[in-house]
Amino acid sequence: MTTLADCDTALAVADTRLRDLNHRADNLDYTRENSTDSATEVQAELASLAAEIDALNTIIPSLADGTKARKNNEISLRRATNRQAILNDKQDLRGPVALLTRELDLAQVQAQITETTTYRTAVTARRAAL
Repeated sequence: MTTLADCDTALAVADTRLRDLNHRADNLDYTRENSTDSATEVQAELASLAAEIDALNTIIPSLADGTKARKNNEISLRRATNRQAILNDKQDLRGPVALLTRELDLAQVQAQITETTTYRTAVTARRAAL
């Protein structure tokens, strides 16, 4: 950069990028925190559902065909199995792998913030030297 105007333009670009990167980092951090809570809740509910499904699979064969008790337990089994499938799908979006991906995204944005700040410092020094 050879003029103060060049430096001012470069600083304005850097400031805009820093503002955007900091906003993205805040959003990623918020999402990561929510994903951690959600992943823990999903894991706990999946464990509970697995136990319920196992219990129902044990109980249902011992009940007489056509009885109200058997029908109610079969309905409960279908609901638990459906809920388990929904949670398994949800885990793809908010599970441990999704959480690790968000951690990676946040680390990359933080590295960009560091590099952009270093760039801004260099431009400021060059401007002062002019």
